[in-house]
Amino acid sequence: MNFITRNTAGFLSASRIPNLFIIGLTQFITAYYLLNKPIDILINPSFLLFIFSTGMIGAAGYIINDYFDQKIDMINRPAKVIVGTSFRRRLALFAHLVLTFSGIGIGFFIDPAIGAIHIFSSGALWTYSVIIRRWLLLGTLTIAFLASLTLLLVMVYFKEFSLLVIAYALFGCVTLFIRESIKDIISAKGEVQFGIQSIPIVWGIRGAKLAIYLAGIAGVGMLTFYLLSIPNWHVRYFFFAVLIFVFWMAFRLARADKMSDFKTIKVYIDVLILAGLISMVLI
Repeated sequence: MNFITRNTAGFLSASRIPNLFIIGLTQFITAYYLLNKPIDILINPSFLLFIFSTGMIGAAGYIINDYFDQKIDMINRPAKVIVGTSFRRRLALFAHLVLTFSGIGIGFFIDPAIGAIHIFSSGALWTYSVIIRRWLLLGTLTIAFLASLTLLLVMVYFKEFSLLVIAYALFGCVTLFIRESIKDIISAKGEVQFGIQSIPIVWGIRGAKLAIYLAGIAGVGMLTFYLLSIPNWHVRYFFFAVLIFVFWMAFRLARADKMSDFKTIKVYIDVLILAGLISMVLI
């Protein structure tokens, strides 16, 4: 494989294209189903550029995180290290800068508020990769908040407030906090050698489980309130099934003691996130 082909493949892998597609699809579904925007507005170049700019900021965040996490990843998942192997470090840093400034530029072209939020997001992602992720709780909370911000951005774009979007953003924030906490447990072996103060490293596995349970209780509480406030019985039945799934995951988490157990639970959480996305269509 020649230089250009190898680094192009590395760039695409480091950008997490499937994740970016899910982010864009989530924003599209949020606008169509939660804000009830007609399809002709959603296929307008301005909205598609908005989604594209959000994806560029996200891709830049993934790349810079891989850039600074190379040594940790060589311990935790050596076979999956991209930056420094199939994607040269200098090119990764250059790609991050191009994606960041392009995403911010497009954001300001669409709306100064979007551009300003892109500056905040890209700055937070850089700071997370360099500093924040080493701090207890704050790193996990930062990623969870930035992920939920992609939904709130849709409200900013349309200059429209929606409690429904806020509810989904909060649900997503809690779910992603739990997912990141599970990832921290899986990655603790490599992170402890580089001064990362994640929940499982500082509080241990039991402490991490307790934090996950507390977040889960908050999520279930919000979900219950959401169910009581939505008159749509299709949504209620759907989320009742989700609640059963959540309690089953809690049971699996209580019994988890091997890395394979936590990796399986992480997959279950991904299914839960997908279920949340599907539920938007039912509204």
